[in-house]
Amino acid sequence: MYCMNLRVMIVGGVLLGTTGCATSEEWAAWRARPAHFASGHHLEFSLKNRLAPPLVVEPHDVAAARAEGWWGGPFAAPPVSTALADVGGRWAGTWSGSGVMAPRTSRAEARFAQLGRWGEGRLLLSDTLAADVPEVVKWEGGRGIRVLLEVGATGAVVRHADDGRLFRAALVVEGDRLTGFVENGGTPVRLALARVR
Repeated sequence: MYCMNLRVMIVGGVLLGTTGCATSEEWAAWRARPAHFASGHHLEFSLKNRLAPPLVVEPHDVAAARAEGWWGGPFAAPPVSTALADVGGRWAGTWSGSGVMAPRTSRAEARFAQLGRWGEGRLLLSDTLAADVPEVVKWEGGRGIRVLLEVGATGAVVRHADDGRLFRAALVVEGDRLTGFVENGGTPVRLALARVR
């Protein structure tokens, strides 16, 4: 008898706890749908971002969200209509950060292709073997890393094409200059690039 009462109390507590986490609008949205996910791709996206933020969103995710009618999260909000920065083209300049023995500065190059809010390209940081930079930059070496872009009104967020947690940089466009910082667990890595005509 005691065990049965304990089970009822636990189940009741769990139900009460889970109902308190959603608003009436959220409950109405979930009741209107027969399944938790719109598709397998929706499930895959949710699993990929279960540890977010930062949210790892790629152009094919946005296209699938629109085509399949995903609900909840950032895809439910209407798009913000603003003029986008122009980051397409070839860029050259320097990166600076910490080295093993002293501060380091060396060559940096980027080539970006932009289509509206999204883009892709390659980013090369030279001479990084003995520098405090994300490991993926050292692994890729002279080829540079493949990146995806999410372009905003004043700049772009650049992420590694395979996994945004490996490399992420926030860049600001000021005319023909592109500056910003690489998110690195250690010391900051600064990028200063100029458009190549």
